[in-house]
Amino acid sequence: MSYYTEEFSLVQRVTSRISKSLNFSYTSRHGLTKGLKRRGGLGFLPGGPPSAEEDFLRSLDLTGKTVFDVGGFVGLMTLFFASRAARVVTYEPLPASRSKIRDNLALNRFDNVTLRDVAIAAEPGELKLVYDELMSGGATGDPEIAGELTVSAATPRFCVVPVTTIDLEIEAQQAVPDFVKIDVEGMEYSVLCGMRKLIESRKPWLYLELHGTTPQDKQKNAQDVIQTMRAAGYEVYDVENTRIIGPAEPISGKESHVFGR
Repeated sequence: MSYYTEEFSLVQRVTSRISKSLNFSYTSRHGLTKGLKRRGGLGFLPGGPPSAEEDFLRSLDLTGKTVFDVGGFVGLMTLFFASRAARVVTYEPLPASRSKIRDNLALNRFDNVTLRDVAIAAEPGELKLVYDELMSGGATGDPEIAGELTVSAATPRFCVVPVTTIDLEIEAQQAVPDFVKIDVEGMEYSVLCGMRKLIESRKPWLYLELHGTTPQDKQKNAQDVIQTMRAAGYEVYDVENTRIIGPAEPISGKESHVFGR
């Protein structure tokens, strides 16, 4: 089984194809955007019980906080954050995805979001993103995952984008975040390396989705992330398994989100 078919199930691919063909606006009936307006997707359908991720994020008090949404995709998490936090800065380097974020923000008349057209990593420069046209939410600059997608994706696409770091964003007088959400398809550790000054000075809440080309690669990425967080004084919480992660403990499950505070 290839990385593409392992990461994106047939159901996900079919759902994505259907949702991309829909362009009407509506009020979402499930997920983190429930009660908010959005365009496209299948949020108009009633959903099942909330996921562990939804329950956890809804439990956080974001009142008055500044949130960095690193890896915005079409803005569903951005909408959720904008409805609860004082300010949101969303990073999404793909033009088509940014356009959808703008549409969704306009539908809800949110004016507390700054949308940035750059990728975030450990060093500034340029980055070649690889993604499947159908599953653009999986766009990645991670060399191993990008290599897998290049050979296994149904319709691979490539895009060179500018890159900066969180620390450089703050030095350029961007807002200082209280909460940083990171979902960057395998580059989570790289993003953390580019925000060491922020972590040392402010220790914001961190929320990350962890990825890897294989279970072993995912565990290596997870340990790099978790050890970095723990070294900075964070207690690291496994969202799906509702537990504090101990030293050298592995993560488990296809969906893996960790939170540190």
